[in-house]
Amino acid sequence: MNEATSFALRCCIFAGIALVATGLILSGSSYGEGVMWTGLLILILSPFAGVLVTYSHLIAEKDWKWAKVATILVAIILIFLAVSLLRN
Repeated sequence: MNEATSFALRCCIFAGIALVATGLILSGSSYGEGVMWTGLLILILSPFAGVLVTYSHLIAEKDWKWAKVATILVAIILIFLAVSLLRN
């Protein structure tokens, strides 16, 4: 489980940094800002991806105590995401 979670986090971090760097390089074109914002979004959502990977492993291992904790965490994140999207 730890290896899968760290792999997901590393992939998100590398993809986010690569997109931010690409966006900075393309900052003179019309696509640069969108690419950079996409990279920042990936960096912001990378901990959520780690939680989802861990959650799926907890369900597969039938570790219900920690799966409940992860469910609460995922629910809180989704509620705050929905509230923040509805406010704008």
